[in-house]
Amino acid sequence: MGSKMEINHLHNKLETIKMEGILDGENADRKENLHRLFMYPAMMVPATQSAIIEAFSHELPNSILAIDPYMGSGTALLSCMEFGFDVYGQDINPFAVLLSQAKTTNYDIAQLNDSFEKVKQHIENDKSTNIEVSFNTIDKWFTKDAQIAFSRIRRAIMDEPNGNIRKFLWVLMSEAIRTGSNDRTSTFKLHQRDPEELERRHVDNIKNFLEYVQQGVSDFKYFQDKIHEKNCRYGNATIKWGNTQKGIDSEQKFGLLVSSPPYGDNHTTVTYGQTSYLPLQWIDPKDIDCPYDYLKTTQEIDRQSLGGSINRKALSGQRNRLIEKSKSFEDFYFSIPEEDRERYNKTISFIADFDESLDSITSVMDKDAFFIWTIGNRTVGGREIPNARILIDLMQYRGFELFFSADRQISNKTQPKKNNFSKTMDKEDILIFH
Repeated sequence: MGSKMEINHLHNKLETIKMEGILDGENADRKENLHRLFMYPAMMVPATQSAIIEAFSHELPNSILAIDPYMGSGTALLSCMEFGFDVYGQDINPFAVLLSQAKTTNYDIAQLNDSFEKVKQHIENDKSTNIEVSFNTIDKWFTKDAQIAFSRIRRAIMDEPNGNIRKFLWVLMSEAIRTGSNDRTSTFKLHQRDPEELERRHVDNIKNFLEYVQQGVSDFKYFQDKIHEKNCRYGNATIKWGNTQKGIDSEQKFGLLVSSPPYGDNHTTVTYGQTSYLPLQWIDPKDIDCPYDYLKTTQEIDRQSLGGSINRKALSGQRNRLIEKSKSFEDFYFSIPEEDRERYNKTISFIADFDESLDSITSVMDKDAFFIWTIGNRTVGGREIPNARILIDLMQYRGFELFFSADRQISNKTQPKKNNFSKTMDKEDILIFH
C-alpha cells in the first residue's frame, strides 16, 4: 500500500468507524477474542481493536507482519490474527507471555476436551492433602483448603504431556487463583480481604477451575469459528519474553504495529506484576519463559517495567533529551512549580524509558509501516500528563506523521472498580502514524 488514493480510502474508512461510535466498544462481548480467559489488568477492548484492524485488512496485504511490543493479555495480537495477519508479541511480564502463548495457539478442540476430562478425573482421584508450593506469605493469601485444592489442580496439570495444553490449563488455574485467593479483586495491587469477609467466604476452587476450563474451551471454539466464517487463514504467532526498552527479539521487519503502552510507572498506575504474582507462585517454572527472578518480591516485575525504577544520576539528562524531542513535554514540565517537580521524577523516568523503547521498535518496522497506538493521559498530583501529545512529538521526531486520531471512552475497559487509576482516566486516544 502506498498510493495516495489507497491511503485516502483507508482514512475515510477509519473516519466512518469513528463517526459510528464503534471505537467506544459499548457492545463489547467478554467472550470475544478470548478476553475472559484471564481478567488481566486494563485489557484493551477487542471490538475497538478489531474494527480498526479490519479496515487495515482490506487495504494491506496479509503477508505483512504485525507486532505488539507490549502485548499484555494479547488482545491486539488476537485481533490481528482474526483477520489473517501473522503476529509477533513480547512483554516483560512472564505471566503475560504465558497468557498470550495460550491465547494465540491454534488448539484442536477435541484434544482440549479430552485433556479436560483427564484433568477432571485426575483431580477427582487425588485425595492427597500435600501442599505443592511454598512461599513466605502463602498463608496470608490462601486458606488451607485453597492450598490443598490448588495443589490438586497443579498436580493434574503437570501430568498433562502437551506443553501447549498445559499453558492453557495454567491460565485457567490462574483465573481460579485470582477469584479464589484472599486478595481483593477490586484493586490491581495486592490487598488482603478484610478478616470478617474472609471468615464468611467459602469458595469451591476446584469447581470454579473446571467451569473456567469448560468456558475457555468454548471461547476457543467460538474464536476459531469466527475466523473460519470470515474465510481468513488462522494467523501464525510468535510470542517471546522481551524487554522492549532493550530491543525486539526478532530478525523480521514489521508492517503494522498495534499496541497500548503502559500509561506510567507501574507502581502507581496498573501493577501488572502484582496481579501476576500469586498465579506465578503456582505455575510450574518449566512452563514459564523468563530470564530473571520474577518472584523475588511482589513488585519485581513492575520494577523491571517502564518507569519501574529511577536512575537519579541519569534523570537530568533524560529530562533534557525529552525537552529536546517534545515541546509538549517541555510545556508540561515547566508548568510545574519548581517545588513540586520532585514528585514527577517517576513520570519523567517512565517517559524516558518509553522514548528509549521507541528506538527499539522503529528499528524493526518497514519504511511504509503503520503504527496504531492506544494511549491515555493519566493524572499525577492533580496535573494531567499529556501522554498523547508527547507520543505525537516523539513519533514525529523520528519522522513518522500522524495519519489518524480518535478518542474513545474507557468505561468498558477491564479494570477493578476501586482503583485509583480508574479515577484518573475516562478516555483514551487512538493515534495512527505512517
